[in-house]
Formats: sequence, C-alpha cells, structure tokens
Amino acid sequence: MIHASLTNSKIQGKYRHSFWSEIYETVLAWYIAPPTLVALINPHKGKFNVTAKGGLVEEEYVDWVISRPYIFLVLLNLVGVAVGIWRYFYGPPTEMLTVVVSMVWVFYNLIVLGGAVAVSVESKQVRRSHRVEMTMPAAIAREDGHLFSCTVQDFSDGGLGIKINGQAQILEGQKVNLLLKRGQQEYVFPTQVARVMGNEVGLKLMPLTTQQHIDFVQCTFARADTWALWQDSYPEDKPLESLLDILKLGFRGYRHLAEFAPSSVKGIFRVLTSLVSWVVSFIPRRPERSETAQPSDQALAQQ
Repeated sequence: MIHASLTNSKIQGKYRHSFWSEIYETVLAWYIAPPTLVALINPHKGKFNVTAKGGLVEEEYVDWVISRPYIFLVLLNLVGVAVGIWRYFYGPPTEMLTVVVSMVWVFYNLIVLGGAVAVSVESKQVRRSHRVEMTMPAAIAREDGHLFSCTVQDFSDGGLGIKINGQAQILEGQKVNLLLKRGQQEYVFPTQVARVMGNEVGLKLMPLTTQQHIDFVQCTFARADTWALWQDSYPEDKPLESLLDILKLGFRGYRHLAEFAPSSVKGIFRVLTSLVSWVVSFIPRRPERSETAQPSDQALAQQ
C-alpha cells in the first residue's frame, strides 16, 4: 500500500495530492450508494434535487443532519479501538501483532472520518459570488481621463481585486472604468471603488448590460489561460506533508464536534480532543531557525 501511494504521488502528484481521495470518497459514499442502487434496480424511480444557490452563511455551524453517517462510523471505530485494546491484553499472544496492525488501520479510519466531519462544517460566507485568483494586467480610468496601470489579483461575478501601481488612496469611493484585454480587443466596464488597503483596491461592478456581462465573462472566466494558470498555482504533492494536512484536518473535525456539540456530550468530546492533543504533542517538530542559529552565534562570539 505504501508503494502504491508513492507510485501514485510520483505519477499524479502534479494534479492530485495523496490521501485526499479517501476523504472525498468517504464523504460521498454514504449518499451515492442509495441513489446508485435505486437507479440499478428501477431507473425510473430516482429523482434529482437541486441545491439552493446564492445564499449566505452568517455563522459557522456543524450540519448535524449531513454528518450523522460519519458520526455513526466514528462511534463504530471507537468501539473497535476499545475491543482492540481488550483483545491485545486478554487475547491469545499469537494475535498481538495482528491486533496492533488492525488498530493502526482503525486509527487511520478515525483520521479520515475526522476529515469528513470537518467537511460538514459550514464556514461563514459573506460573499455572494466566489472569487477566483488570477494574475492579469489591466488598467483603470478615472472620470477625468487619468489612467492607472494595475494587476488583477482575483475576480468574481460581482467585482475584482486589483493591485495598483501608484497612489490608491485618491481613488477611494470614486467611480472608475476598468479596462481589460482579450486578445487584441479591449473592453471597458463601469466599476466603483469599494475599498482601498495600501495599494490594493476592491472594485464593485456597476450594473452591466447583457453584452457587457458577456464581455466580462469572456475576459475573466472564459479565458483560455485562466484555469491553466490556476492549476499551476498549486504545489506538487509531497506525501508526508499531505499526511500531516490530513491529520490536522481530522483533528479540526473533532474539535468542531466538541465546539458545536450539545452540552450533554461536550464533555466526552473535550476529553477525546485533549487526549489527541496530548498524543500529538509527542510528535517531533523541526526547530525554529532562530533557535538553531543562536548556538552558532554564541560560538562565534566566544572565538
């Protein structure tokens, strides 16, 4: 299995990170199995529900309805840990190694299930339109005709984030025209400066005509290089780093359960998260550069 993981990382490391597919499959499997089975038995009986779009999430919370299957599996694996500990101490001595291997696998399952629980946490969402990171040259023009060169850092269906070359404070609150190019064609879009932070400016798109909206999509979402460059911004897979990320995500999932759980079971989750934190504290950590550099500086001073 280790050899297969390393081979996968070598072949697909640029496009897929190790261990994340397990969380993806765990999250989907419980909900894909019933409709798939129904479609196999009676293809005309199934139905399709459309998820509501465009809403906002005012506060972070755990979706207990969606997470019920994962919590059930977590409890089932915890029972497996208890049985494994009992079997290790009171079972036949010849089975001890088998029990250890099985318990390691159960703990790995618990980590993956913790990641699935973390996925069921609805994060606070204050934007109606999701932003896409993208580096693209552009320009803005004030009403008096003064031009500023800038770089688009991200965009959405409702606005853009740009980095301006020059004094950005003088633009605060003004209505400006955004100039974008697609090939040899240049397009102008009316915007308003919504915020200014240093040389970073947030632009809000003013009401656009149908043709202007089509042109804006062509200049941003539909650009051939948008998604290619977006893919290149992700680092290649490093299996050990991916494993550490999965560990952190799993622990975060259990921490959210402890945070949002009913008061009657909060104590149990707090004990479990404290126990995991205590175990994680024994993992060796790389010393900070300042700590490693201090002895050498002292040695040079003594010489």
